[in-house]
Amino acid sequence: MEGYVRNKSSVWRHAMKRSVGPGHKIALDELFEQYGGKHDLEEGQPFIEWLRQVKLRDNAVWEVVENGKVEPEVEDKPAKRNTDMLTSPILKKEMDVSDITSMSVRTARVELKKITDLKLMKYALSEANNMANKDTLVRMIRKRVQELEITRR
Repeated sequence: MEGYVRNKSSVWRHAMKRSVGPGHKIALDELFEQYGGKHDLEEGQPFIEWLRQVKLRDNAVWEVVENGKVEPEVEDKPAKRNTDMLTSPILKKEMDVSDITSMSVRTARVELKKITDLKLMKYALSEANNMANKDTLVRMIRKRVQELEITRR
C-alpha cells in the first residue's frame, strides 16, 4: 500500500502505540502490518477507512494520504472548520475563571482553542486543580497553557 499518515499538528501526539512528532509520517504498510491482521481488515480502502473512523478520527490533527493524494473528504472537512473559525471572533465575550472551570470537556475541546489570555488560563488551571471530577479539564487547560507559553517565547 502506498501512502502515509501524517501528524498535521504543531505538537507531539501519542497514537497507534507510538509518539508521532509534528509533521512526521508513518507508512500505511507499517500500520497495516501492526493492525490489519489483528482486526481482520482488508488491505487498501477498507483499512484506510478504518484508520479514519477508528484510530485517527480528528481530521485537524491527522492526515491520511493514499497513493500520494489526500482523499477529497479529508480535505473538505478541515477547510469547512477553518472557514468557520475565521468568521467567528476569537473570544465571543469576556471569559471568567468560573466560565472556564465550569465547562464540560466537550465544550472545552472547542472553546479552549479560542482563549489566548495566558493569565486567565493559569488562574483557571489553579482553580480547576482544586475541584473534584475535573481531571480531564485540568489536563486540557494545562496543555493550552503550555501552548500559549510556547507562542509567547
